[in-house]
Amino acid sequence: MSQAWSDIIAHYQGEPAVNPGGEGFKLALASIGGLAARIDATGLGHRLFGWTSMHDLCIQQLDRPPYTCVYLRIAPLRSGQVDFRYVDTPTEALQWRRTVPAEDTTQRFIGFLKQLKWVDRESADCLAA
Repeated sequence: MSQAWSDIIAHYQGEPAVNPGGEGFKLALASIGGLAARIDATGLGHRLFGWTSMHDLCIQQLDRPPYTCVYLRIAPLRSGQVDFRYVDTPTEALQWRRTVPAEDTTQRFIGFLKQLKWVDRESADCLAA
């Protein structure tokens, strides 16, 4: 099943056991942790279900076991950027994907929520506040 958002936040607040890439990676990791904290603080954690996989944050709309339905994978990159990949097909070339600077992580997630209508616009916008 999914993890509690408090556990996900704690996962990103600790120092990674394996740090594959210096300061840029730490910045990207922190931005994902910040997004998890915003999801929890705004109450969206009751409507979105997440888990971690190594350094990645995975989020799905349904409360089902991980990897059993479509999900969004948010991954920190060594460059300091954050990779968003919507896993809705096993064919990687057909998956929606965006890479953004770490400081744009929350805005990109808001755009994703609005585009796929996982939550209403007002709920998505509350992440920006």
